[in-house]
Amino acid sequence: MRHPGADEWPQLITEFERSDLEQKEFAAKHDLHLSTFQYWLYRTRSKARSKQLGIGSKSSPKFLPIQVVGSPAPKLARVASEQWVEAATRSGVTFRFAVGADVRYLSALFAAIG
Repeated sequence: MRHPGADEWPQLITEFERSDLEQKEFAAKHDLHLSTFQYWLYRTRSKARSKQLGIGSKSSPKFLPIQVVGSPAPKLARVASEQWVEAATRSGVTFRFAVGADVRYLSALFAAIG
């Protein structure tokens, strides 16, 4: 198996994204460990997503629109409680996020609201 350096991976990922091959096929064609290829693919896409959201940059965080309601959150009978994570501020405001929400985004959000 081949072990490309960190400087070669962005080029390989770009080549993969332009190809019509599945991950397994691309890794085999380039003599790469599939798991290593998937790690670098995830890492590259994560960095691109963070850059898009402005996370980790010196610019101010970009926020999604939210709706503020004056009453407690409704009971979600159809959704299992394990699918949601709640976080409360010191002032008592509670935010509810889907499990799997980007941790860096949440960190930037809470840092911005104090």
